[in-house]
Amino acid sequence: MVDLRSRTHGPGATQGVNLVVMAYDDRVVSDQDGAVTYYLDARVHPADRRAPGQTNLALVSKTSAEAVTRFPNSARYSPLQLASIVETAAGNTAALTDPTGSVIGMAYGVRADLLINDGEVVVNTKTLSTTELSVRADEDGMDIRAQIRVSVMSARKAREAVRAGAVAQTV
Repeated sequence: MVDLRSRTHGPGATQGVNLVVMAYDDRVVSDQDGAVTYYLDARVHPADRRAPGQTNLALVSKTSAEAVTRFPNSARYSPLQLASIVETAAGNTAALTDPTGSVIGMAYGVRADLLINDGEVVVNTKTLSTTELSVRADEDGMDIRAQIRVSVMSARKAREAVRAGAVAQTV
């Protein structure tokens, strides 16, 4: 899970965060009463000021056995909350595709404050605004998921290098 503590990023670390909200088509659940729940995967945008050095940009990281089989890195949102995200993102969207090129969901770029709901960090859909950071493919053709992976892998490699240097100095 992304580290958004104020001691790391300063006061207001959870306010005005540039986000990538990924809505996968297979993460929609209807209960017996017909109520619909969307499980959205929200991550700090890799170009947000809080992203450098983060080894995980997901707002939610579930490690339980159920998360592996259900919706890892996702939190529950209502249809109205998703509609607010879609409306605010306007044209800052990108289709999410599988390796065969089939569309499996959409990515939305928004800016919002974050809050805690049932122990999960979630998007406060009452504070949504547009973001200047695009969720479309970058100039190298990398989609937003690849951009997130590159940012995370870069941070992990840097952290490993620091640890390796610290171990070498103690030997």
